[in-house]
Amino acid sequence: MGLNRDGILRYIVAIHFLCTNMALITDWLPMSYILSQVTIIVLGFWAVINRDSAILVELLMLVEFFSIILDAIGIGMHFQIARRAYLVTGYSSNFVLSAIFAIFLLLLKPIILLLLNKVRQDRLGDAASPTFGGWGPNTPTPVPGYTPVDEQTA
Repeated sequence: MGLNRDGILRYIVAIHFLCTNMALITDWLPMSYILSQVTIIVLGFWAVINRDSAILVELLMLVEFFSIILDAIGIGMHFQIARRAYLVTGYSSNFVLSAIFAIFLLLLKPIILLLLNKVRQDRLGDAASPTFGGWGPNTPTPVPGYTPVDEQTA
């Protein structure tokens, strides 16, 4: 028994919510991290509610893609500074747990993008459609009674 695509979207939002909450148990991550994660969660909830909208899933994929880059920069810039600060204060276990979840979520995001693409394809009703619609070869469907100009014989 396969899992339906709306169920996959619900699980993605739930896992993202859990990992974000665990990553934010300390305050070492920048505000841009918090903003991108909250945006992803809100868009995810919105995409779960609107089951027919493929554009919401595409928007979620776009934000997810850019958050991979921004989260990698934010984690990389703040990791060493925060690690030293939490070692001095004695709360290094909280920092380690937060960092594990932040890095785990960052590594999980490419897989989430692939699953979101499957959800998008299901909502569009075409399993072979290219990502974001118009990026693949455009082959128009023939209309009955219409002959293209380039196929007419004189």
